[in-house]
Amino acid sequence: MLKKLYLLLVLLVGFAACTKNSNQACTTACTAQYIYTYAGIVLNDSKNPNAKFNNITVLNLRTQKAVVLPLYPPNVDFVAGFVLVAANDNKGEFSTAGDDIRITATNSVTGETKSAVIKISGGCNCNIAKISGPDKLDF
Repeated sequence: MLKKLYLLLVLLVGFAACTKNSNQACTTACTAQYIYTYAGIVLNDSKNPNAKFNNITVLNLRTQKAVVLPLYPPNVDFVAGFVLVAANDNKGEFSTAGDDIRITATNSVTGETKSAVIKISGGCNCNIAKISGPDKLDF
């Protein structure tokens, strides 16, 4: 009887430790099929269609750290002006519930600087996802 009580106590302490550290280990079960997901925003200047955009910064407002932009996935054709902000490659930079990300860019023709905020989830999710925010930033 004493051994069963001891075993029960060890299990209870073990479960309590797991709940305290639940943000350190993901328990989400994902399918074996891997889908490469990405999110971003299109920078657009309708008056200057050949405008380039400089000083593009992407900041995670929760951590106040610059987001490490992922490499473009192979065989994906993005539209002109698309800025890739997140992909499955860097989903660990975002929380499971989602983080607000501020994208700032400067129009090389007009010198105008604009920002937009989008919300992206990652973390323990199987893939990143754009939760909210604009798809395009017009200059």
